[in-house]
Amino acid sequence: MFERQPVIAEAWALKEAFRSIYRASDRREAERRLDRFFAAVEHAQLPAFTAVADGVRLWRAELVAYFDEPTTNGYAEGVINKVKVIKRRANGLPSFDGFRERVLLASA
Repeated sequence: MFERQPVIAEAWALKEAFRSIYRASDRREAERRLDRFFAAVEHAQLPAFTAVADGVRLWRAELVAYFDEPTTNGYAEGVINKVKVIKRRANGLPSFDGFRERVLLASA
């Protein structure tokens, strides 16, 4: 049924199969793509992808729920990460006001 590919090609194909889930047009198609991804991971037997698939299985409902309400907290997570980076760099600033100014400047 499946022909064995070189490991790097197989890993790339698995990565692309996973990415294709979020390009699905609706929840049903996303679930089909997710099932195909799980089957491909099982066939490939690459330990790193097996671990990822095991984790994704635990979050399957949340993953496909994106297609019911396609919003994420990605923007908020990005801002939080930016503030954390500024905080690490601000070590040694003489006042909170300097830190605050850097955060506001980066958020503008």
